[in-house]
Amino acid sequence: MAVRYSRRSVLLYLGSEVERMGTALDASEETIVDAIRLCGDVLRSDYDYDSLDSVAGACFYLACTRQDAPISLPDVADQARKSQNNIQHLSANLMSELNIQPTPTHPDTYLEEGIEEFDFTEEQATECFELLERGKEQNLHSGFAPTTVAGAILYAVAQKHGRKLRQKDVADFVNKTTVSIRNSYTEYLKLADDVPVNILPPQTIDDAIATLETTFDDHPARYANDAAEIAAVADIENSVREAGVAGGAYVTVARAHGETVAISDVSSALGVGYQTVANHTDRFTYDK
Repeated sequence: MAVRYSRRSVLLYLGSEVERMGTALDASEETIVDAIRLCGDVLRSDYDYDSLDSVAGACFYLACTRQDAPISLPDVADQARKSQNNIQHLSANLMSELNIQPTPTHPDTYLEEGIEEFDFTEEQATECFELLERGKEQNLHSGFAPTTVAGAILYAVAQKHGRKLRQKDVADFVNKTTVSIRNSYTEYLKLADDVPVNILPPQTIDDAIATLETTFDDHPARYANDAAEIAAVADIENSVREAGVAGGAYVTVARAHGETVAISDVSSALGVGYQTVANHTDRFTYDK
């Protein structure tokens, strides 16, 4: 006989998952309460979700955006029992079909304040709003907090024009993590006109290794060569960013030779998340 669960037991499970993720990510009580409330809204709507874990992850992420918590989508995915793509997809669907919206709903205000804070030129300010509109046309903003969108655009324009603006400066201004900015700005940078080739983060293993060889030019060339070899034979899934694999391989090789290489330095150079490089660092074995 099939087991039937009451709505109360389902909500209790969702609540326990939200609290687990919230505790792990040091979310505020307001964020956790809002996420549980959203879970209840989803249940009452009879929305046809694929799993309870998807609902928990999506509602928690939406609550983070509504409460403007400095917790990114990759942060949530690291703690959730579903993938980042699954959470982002359901979040977007819930916002559309159940009219759940993050507040504030528009990043324009944050862009205006950021343009003033970082003393952008008139040309750069115009480009910021052009990227915002182009991003909307491609639905890049879906599932992301307005502050994340604004921060990503500000950093993308700064990178294009060679401004000495750190990811941390932008992240602190919009009250998000550097991971949020790092994982989102490249999509907006790709929409800009006349972007210098060397500004876009590397996408392939070879490009990533070349970037790291330039970044750590005091290291012997052997590190880059050996890292390229072990990265090239790695079993890479389609969804995995090759630059992250290359970064993990380089850290493995350099550390095996006694070098002190910070994962944060590698992730910044490649434009990929810290955790992505860390995960791939753990996968490799290397004998000198």
